[in-house]
Amino acid sequence: MKSDVYYFTARTFNYKESLSRFKGPSALEKIGFNNRVQKGDNVVIKTHFGALENVRYLRPSYIRFLCDHVKDLGAVPSVAESCGWGAPEEFTGIHTEYSGRAGEKEYLETAKIHGFTEETMGANMLMLDGLVGTNIIKQAVNGKRFNEVLVAGRLKEFDHLILATHFKGHGSAGFGGAIKNLGIGCVSKGGKVQAHVGKKFDFNFEAPISDYENCLKICPTNALGESPEGKLIRDEEKCRYCYMCKSVCKNNVIDTGSSTREEFITQMVDNAAGVIEYFGKDKIFYLNYVIDVTWQCDCTGGSDIPFVSDIGILSSLDPVAIDQSAVDLVHLSKVNPHSILGNIGSISKEKSHDWLSYIPRFDPKTGKMDLNPDGKESRHWEIQLKVAEELGLGTRDYNLIEVKAESKK
Repeated sequence: MKSDVYYFTARTFNYKESLSRFKGPSALEKIGFNNRVQKGDNVVIKTHFGALENVRYLRPSYIRFLCDHVKDLGAVPSVAESCGWGAPEEFTGIHTEYSGRAGEKEYLETAKIHGFTEETMGANMLMLDGLVGTNIIKQAVNGKRFNEVLVAGRLKEFDHLILATHFKGHGSAGFGGAIKNLGIGCVSKGGKVQAHVGKKFDFNFEAPISDYENCLKICPTNALGESPEGKLIRDEEKCRYCYMCKSVCKNNVIDTGSSTREEFITQMVDNAAGVIEYFGKDKIFYLNYVIDVTWQCDCTGGSDIPFVSDIGILSSLDPVAIDQSAVDLVHLSKVNPHSILGNIGSISKEKSHDWLSYIPRFDPKTGKMDLNPDGKESRHWEIQLKVAEELGLGTRDYNLIEVKAESKK
């Protein structure tokens, strides 16, 4: 059976067609949100605040008007993210393009710089996996590669989840949409690590304790200690799998392994399945904002120029259908000749193409980003859709229903 996906165009001709104030809340209404939310319910709006130097994240007003809509229904909104991979910059002293997202303190500071505060949102702001990513729920899942995922623990505080996703390209996953917002955004810090590299977490207990000096200092649960013999000891019961020790260890004495691109994508979808299994599929509402569609993720400092024009907002109760429809609408668009894809000479800029097949991607041989000037095709973007459908997260078959904006204000 096909899933319904509602489409609100980015075109606006007057204030009553505002993409933020009217179309976002209307997109929620179309998928039955208004009828399911009860007075006093706690509703979490999961979005992305953007990496520190990024400028293509969703504008705060999109989220503020969703918060207002939730309050109009008598429910209580909160706006949330989850802690990024790695150790806080105040500990490492090293700034990278992924800095500013490792814990609640620094990520909410980044959020404030980008315009997301309790005042601008009119709602509580929080990290779904706690102060430093250690608030976790171990959820069993019948995945392709995982049988357990680390769901962000504060999800248990909420009755409903609005997944407000900025749809864009992604150098490893092919694209970032609702599935990625579940499988990366709604798991803990450690859940992100495991999606990227797998479950391996091996310590060299024969290494000198000096190699673990920073690990002992940063471990937030005191799971690591020193034995009377001067060797590392680890209490697995205390470990909350934040992997910050790996980020600061010396001489690579902690081995977390690696994953291929295909494995990463599959593990990300396994995570998504775990989040849905824990939270409940009937309590999640999906919005894809298909605007500012760059080839880079919001988690990177670089933003670049969008490679297609703004398309609009999609809403659905099906994460697979909403992502498939976003992919299809992007592929039906003409490419921006001034974007990174405009540099590919072998592809006509006047016709539609499967543009996500040509975005820059990581070269597994060199570990560097391949800007793909020769237009080599890669359909890695399709893996997450296929795996998600196989795992029963939804269907790639959908009815696209275009909706005219109807303001009740």
